[in-house]
Amino acid sequence: MPQHDENKSKKSNVSPKTGDSSWLTTPRLIRHIFDKFPLVTHPLNELPNRRPIERNKNTLYIFAREGEARCGAPSFNPSCLKWQTYLKLTGVDFVTVSSNNHASPTGSLPFMIPAASSADSTILDVVRPIPSHKIQEWAGKHCATSRTESDSIRYEAYLSLLDHRIRNAWLYTLYLSVPNFDAVARPLYISPATSAPPARLALSHSLQTAALEELTKASTSSVIDLSALYRESDNAFSALSELLGGDDWFFGEAEPGIFDAGVFAYTHLLCDENMGWKPDEERLGRSVREGKWKNLVEHERRVFDRCYR
Repeated sequence: MPQHDENKSKKSNVSPKTGDSSWLTTPRLIRHIFDKFPLVTHPLNELPNRRPIERNKNTLYIFAREGEARCGAPSFNPSCLKWQTYLKLTGVDFVTVSSNNHASPTGSLPFMIPAASSADSTILDVVRPIPSHKIQEWAGKHCATSRTESDSIRYEAYLSLLDHRIRNAWLYTLYLSVPNFDAVARPLYISPATSAPPARLALSHSLQTAALEELTKASTSSVIDLSALYRESDNAFSALSELLGGDDWFFGEAEPGIFDAGVFAYTHLLCDENMGWKPDEERLGRSVREGKWKNLVEHERRVFDRCYR
């Protein structure tokens, strides 16, 4: 600190004369505390080192393997993959970064940090995150191909098949099937998060407990009926297959939208051999891959070819 600033600081800490009764006078106890612990204004924290240095690029933070994220490969998480695919379908220019829930301002992935609006934007312009539930709204303002999805009862009914019946079967397959948890969930979600065995054990317990709570909350019983769970997911995929019919995209649209991205997020991961599903524990994926719903598999290929080739 320059000498004149130091002197100035010393003068400002001189106690007022005894008997000074001005209402501006700081109580002696408070002065004593702040003499020992002066208020200091620290500079803004730097952005995490893992954040891309290109401030002029939109950045989507997702679950992904480190190397695959840098080249824009599909996420291994359905929610992340849905929004990653939707942004690609709308033509938004963005990069992806491998991340985790602890780095998210909302506690979950994905989230997006938009590009700086201009060359002289401040750091605060860059770090305002966009949570997943606002990505569609943001995309609608920043691309020419975004379209508004139907809010009809019919659309909501089909959406609930993805958000409930298919998602419930996914939760069980990934987290509560022990062979799949060890072969898929552990290397994707547990091992990259921490190397400490107690922390890994706690995280494993947390993920499995959360999945179990989700499934029992959706059921009238505390016991999970696997036959009913997979029967409902099969019925959901059958309904989606019937909805798609011979069209390229859902609801007969000329171009794919967010619903197409949502269906792709599950069909792609269930068909992806790189996920490492255990053969005896992948009833959900086997039904899709073996051509039971051939048009859904063809739809998955169309979306993949458009977005990730």
